Amino acid sequence: MIDASTTLLSANPDELHTKLTWTLRSVATGLGAEYAGVHEIVDGNGQSNGGPRSGTFTRRYAWHSDGLDPDEPLPMAVGPLVREGLGRVEGSDSVRVAGAEAGGGGATAEGPTANDTSDGSDARGTLLAVPIVREYELWGALVFGGGSDRDRWADHEVVLVRSLADMVAASLERMERERHLAAQNDRLDEFASVVAHDLRNPLNVLTGSIDMARRTGDDEHFDRAIRSADRIDEIIDTVLGLSRAGQDIGDTEVVGVGSVARTAWEGVGTDGATLVVDAPGTYDADRQRLTDVFSNLFRNAVEHGDDDTEVTVGGLADGRTGFYVADDGPGMPDDMGDPFDQGHSGESGGTGLGLTIVRRVVEAHGWSVDVTDSEADGARFEVVVEP
Repeated sequence: MIDASTTLLSANPDELHTKLTWTLRSVATGLGAEYAGVHEIVDGNGQSNGGPRSGTFTRRYAWHSDGLDPDEPLPMAVGPLVREGLGRVEGSDSVRVAGAEAGGGGATAEGPTANDTSDGSDARGTLLAVPIVREYELWGALVFGGGSDRDRWADHEVVLVRSLADMVAASLERMERERHLAAQNDRLDEFASVVAHDLRNPLNVLTGSIDMARRTGDDEHFDRAIRSADRIDEIIDTVLGLSRAGQDIGDTEVVGVGSVARTAWEGVGTDGATLVVDAPGTYDADRQRLTDVFSNLFRNAVEHGDDDTEVTVGGLADGRTGFYVADDGPGMPDDMGDPFDQGHSGESGGTGLGLTIVRRVVEAHGWSVDVTDSEADGARFEVVVEP
């Protein structure tokens, strides 16, 4: 256990899988188990923490004495027993099974027992399943099983595995915190890039124009200063939008996509451009964040298009659920790479963060976004709303 704690609590994010698998093997060998696994509760959509009543267990980390590929099903010698044992994990109770065949006796437990297999096979009954609790909620289970020569799981063995389950939970939480901090650092780098590069030019224009206005009193310099100040304000709004996009979405409600699109259009300097709304549908969404999506897509279309650009918002066809934003502008350059990556500002003088915000907000809703050519050879952004 000392080795396990040292190994897990010192693991870096890219080492966790290797070190946790080693720990499972080490402890399983000491317990005489053929299989060891960390299983997480997921809901029907594959999301974490569905709860034992609303979801199922999925294997995250595992070791087997005969080897086990990540996508390989559990061997018949332990698979049915593990599935049955996981089905009986609930609350803080540990499931203990020893020396029992399917339908036989020999099961003991602090809470529910597990000595039958769900599919009627003759899997041997040696299993210990201990809940993994994170933030006071049942997250999953730590399982050791296999073999049939064990008469009982001793109390001190249960205590040992419970301690290991706590270490696993602590390691997973630390990994999440480190990933969260890394994401925050990435956003800070993005902000620093904007401040250092995109704000410097309009700020220099602003200060230079004010200086010339003082010297000459010419209104033209004041007008130029105002335009630069407006540009700085736009960049600040973009940076704030990127910050919000990096967080979870807020409260959702059923919103009409067309209504949100029209609201966003009114807030963007569209000059002589035209908006066409063609039955894009209604979806459960964060209205403000969805407005950010349309604002950035509209701004992208207008900045890269002509004065009479036409932008259309409509619903997807071909059996897909979602909506699109299409324009009749020049389209996306062939050599652009991933347009949703930071820095693709083209020649418009933008920050290059607008489409990054679009992708982050869309994915925060659990949706996906892609770009293709529109019927008018412009750009067409398609947002697929996942069921």
